[in-house]
Amino acid sequence: MERVDGRPINVHCKAEKLSVEATLRLYLQVCRAVAHAHYHFVVHRDLKPGNIPVDTAGVPKLLDFGVCKLLIGGGRGNTEAVETTHMVTPDYASPEQVRGDPITVASDIYSFGGRGPL
Repeated sequence: MERVDGRPINVHCKAEKLSVEATLRLYLQVCRAVAHAHYHFVVHRDLKPGNIPVDTAGVPKLLDFGVCKLLIGGGRGNTEAVETTHMVTPDYASPEQVRGDPITVASDIYSFGGRGPL
């Protein structure tokens, strides 16, 4: 894993007093990284500010894929994670993660957009 000299995305946004537009530009960069993972059938499962540091150049990094899961189904329809566990960060976990149900990319979308790391 890359070592990132930075601070969590929510701390960065507040410390830099980013405008809504600048915050959304930063957010979109992270969305592209999450979409890239999903395109390759990977669900991160632990999206939270601490796993999205912003480096000294102002670039967000998506880190800590330690509890990610590979999806099954080869991209056909609504694929589910191969295995589920209760290793979650409660404040950012999707309802299906909390219940221990199978997860999909919707779990990451909930964590990132529903509760939101910002």
